[in-house]
Formats: sequence, structure tokens, C-alpha cells
Amino acid sequence: MKTHLLLLLFLPFFSIAQKKDYPSLAAINWTGEGAAVKKNPLWVKSIAPIALGLTSALVYSPAIKTDIQNWVLEPFNGYHTTLDDYIQYAPIIEMYAFDALKVPARNSVWNQTKYLVMAELTTAGIVHLMKNTFKIKRPDGSAHTSFPSGHTGQAFVTSQVLFNEYYQTRPLLGISGYLFSGATGALRVINNRHWVPDVLMGAGIAILMTNIIYHFEPLKDWNPWHKNPNIQASFIPQIQNDTYGFNLKVAF
Repeated sequence: MKTHLLLLLFLPFFSIAQKKDYPSLAAINWTGEGAAVKKNPLWVKSIAPIALGLTSALVYSPAIKTDIQNWVLEPFNGYHTTLDDYIQYAPIIEMYAFDALKVPARNSVWNQTKYLVMAELTTAGIVHLMKNTFKIKRPDGSAHTSFPSGHTGQAFVTSQVLFNEYYQTRPLLGISGYLFSGATGALRVINNRHWVPDVLMGAGIAILMTNIIYHFEPLKDWNPWHKNPNIQASFIPQIQNDTYGFNLKVAF
């Protein structure tokens, strides 16, 4: 059921590739130049994540966060799902699908991947350091690793990378990842795995670290493929009855 749901979410993005001219549509910009975009000041891009962090701190008193938790959980009456374990990665699938369809992006696939990995590693490092430092008990009592939320951090890294890649070239595609990261954070609370301030802090850390990396663009010119900059690739999703897969071709 979960597989069918994820496929349903992404079929509109893949449907373009089913046209007869899909090979040209699916040529990936692996290492070339990206679209020209305007770089905003870092302080402007830091306002939202810092606000999320401050809000998390303000509502973290035991009384306040417990009241918020009870208010959120009451209408769901013990509802539980594992969907948040999967949709946290959805913006990554979106990004590479848009690349396959030649949607103009800020960076090539190579640089996108570099910045994604950097943002993932820095965010995960900070989140796990804070978990082991604060040792806050989860609302369901299962462990003392509640603060901040790792799932939410992961989800917002991917959605912020997607945003930075596409918000100036295709705004709607750029913000689409927040649908999945926001849902991931909400489900962490609904599943009673995290307090609301855990989710706010996880999102704030992820957005801030991703924006810092995109602002300074470390290792931007590092390209082990420089001897062959014209690498081309095609990605073709395949769906037949209950079998799902893809055809990936890379030409050097």
C-alpha cells in the first residue's frame, strides 16, 4: 500500500518521460553549468530556521510541551503509521526525477549530490550530538533520544536542497518538498515519537545548515569527471502490473 501511494505521488512527474521523445527529455546535466540564480544574503535565509529554533526553546518547558502534545494527539485517538519513515526521502526522488526531465536547476547533478551529502552529514552530526547531550525522554517513553527530531532533520535537509535548486527556476517545484518534510514532522508528533519542539528544532537545524552550505558552496569546483564533462544519462521509470523498476543509462 505504501509503495502504491509513493508511486501515485510521483507519477505526475514521471509521466512526461513516457512521450516518444523521452530520451532527449531525460538527458541529465551531470557535471555542466546550472541555471543562473540570484544569491540572497545569508542572514535573510537564516531568519526562518532561527525562528524555528527559538520557538522550540520557548515551548520546551514540560508543562507547555505536554499540553501541546495532548492537544495534537486527542483527535487522532492513538493513530499510528510508519509512513514518516519513507516520505522523509521523497524530495530526493523529486530532485533526481526533475533532473531526468531536464528541469532547469541551480546546479548540475554532481554538485546537487555533493551539497546534499554535506547537508545530510552536518545536520545528522549536530542532531545526534544534541540527542546524546540532552537525553530528553520521548513522549512514548521508548528512549531518551527525543530532542531534536532526526526524521524531521533528514526530511527538511532534502526539501531545502530541493528548494535551493528550483525555487528561482520553477517555484512550485521548489516548494513541493515541504509537503513531505512538513508531513514527516507532523507524523512524528502524531505517532507520539516526538514532542512538537523536537520537530521545530530538527527543521530549524536542517534548513540552517543546508542554507549555509548553499551559500558558501564548498568544493564547488571539485569535479573528478572534468576530463569528460559531457557525461550523459537517462532515467526511465518502468511500471508493469505489480512490478516496478527503472532503466538507467550512463554514456561516458
